[in-house]
Amino acid sequence: MDLSSVEQDGLFGVNETLEFTLGRKRNDSGDIPYVNKTVQSGGRTSARSNRTRANQRMYLKQLSMSPADWYRWKLSSQEPCSMTCSIGVSKSFVTCIRYDGVEVHDMYCDALTRPEPVHDFCIGRECQPRWEASSWSECSRTCGEGFQFRQVRCWKMLSPGLDSSVYSDLCTMADLERPVERRPCKSPACGPQWEVAEWSECPAKCGRKAQVTRDVRCSDETRPCDPMTKPPNIKNCTGPPCERHWTVSEWGPCSGVCGQGKMVRHVYCKAPEGRVVPENQCSAENKPLAIHPCGERDCAPHWLSQDWERCNTTCGRGMKQRTVLCVGISAGKFQIFDDEACGGSEKPDEESTCFERPCFKWYTTPWSECTKTCGVGVRMRDVKCYQGRELVRGCDPLTKPPAKQTCTLQPCPTEPPDESCQDRPSANCLLALKVNLCSHWYYSMACCHSCRAVRPPSF
Repeated sequence: MDLSSVEQDGLFGVNETLEFTLGRKRNDSGDIPYVNKTVQSGGRTSARSNRTRANQRMYLKQLSMSPADWYRWKLSSQEPCSMTCSIGVSKSFVTCIRYDGVEVHDMYCDALTRPEPVHDFCIGRECQPRWEASSWSECSRTCGEGFQFRQVRCWKMLSPGLDSSVYSDLCTMADLERPVERRPCKSPACGPQWEVAEWSECPAKCGRKAQVTRDVRCSDETRPCDPMTKPPNIKNCTGPPCERHWTVSEWGPCSGVCGQGKMVRHVYCKAPEGRVVPENQCSAENKPLAIHPCGERDCAPHWLSQDWERCNTTCGRGMKQRTVLCVGISAGKFQIFDDEACGGSEKPDEESTCFERPCFKWYTTPWSECTKTCGVGVRMRDVKCYQGRELVRGCDPLTKPPAKQTCTLQPCPTEPPDESCQDRPSANCLLALKVNLCSHWYYSMACCHSCRAVRPPSF
């Protein structure tokens, strides 16, 4: 019976004896002895064993091999690298072999002398980029419909232990689908909220002080809004600087004789760079005349009305003004008299009401909380267009207040994001724990959950 059957059957019993026969086996390296065995159990010995006992004793004596030398441990090939890219760990196999190089079961080797497996660092192929997304933020609104946001970055293992965010183009060129960064969310229905329109234009001129107003309304007519949280509808303002000035064109031809003839010219309000600006940005007291009488003979003092200025509002009801002067021609020269000189006739109105088209106004709700507690986040608000009490779509899109804007509360840490402290599927965290790799920067992040479980508490 050959030795391999012993290795399969297990260890010998107490009453068994192992006997060898000498044979020869030919291979590429020359003659190598091999052994066969027969088993004697209960005092019975096979005839073949009795015939070869002398030859076996002679062979063992020539070989000078004790039974302890028949089997030994050997470090063989290594496991594949634990990482498909970048740094990883590879472990070698330990096997039990017979003196002739044949691998046998581990029970034939001495367990006390079994060597520890060898762990080596290994580097796989170049790592591919990947998208990583942070956790979803809270809903941008605590009531009604809003949005949730999260940060999506492209990451790549640049070198062993150096995992870094990279340009998004690397993930895009790798045909990786970018995770969504915004999704709708719905909270319980909102109660009544204050909605505000844009501030009116400051009526002050030349750096003077004035006040601007805006409409403030409650979004729900059936339930009142909290008066303690009502936004202000009036505030102070300062007019534009006095560098703006009046500019006039040449007078036009006279249209007739005194009392009927008039000369007209254009009057503009200009900024220092020559840009024409609204007339209310120039001083009305210093505005040059745009119309004055003319003719071939003298004219008695009479009222001369300038053209109406534009309505002071672009929509709804407002006021318009004009200049009315007491003027005349004396000795062929145009003169302006005091109002008393024209007292024989009623002075024309200098101010009148005006009405433009119904107003379209943008109304906004208060800003939501910032979506990020650090770094750059986003805050949201509702922007609606009303005409009176009607929700319409006629507001100027160029003047629409922003519904979203960035917000920064404080700088974020420069370490890679680790918001959930979960083990990455690509990391062999079990092996990292066995070989004490949690102190390594990469494995402390990639195996955050596992390493935190074994990390000793800090006092």
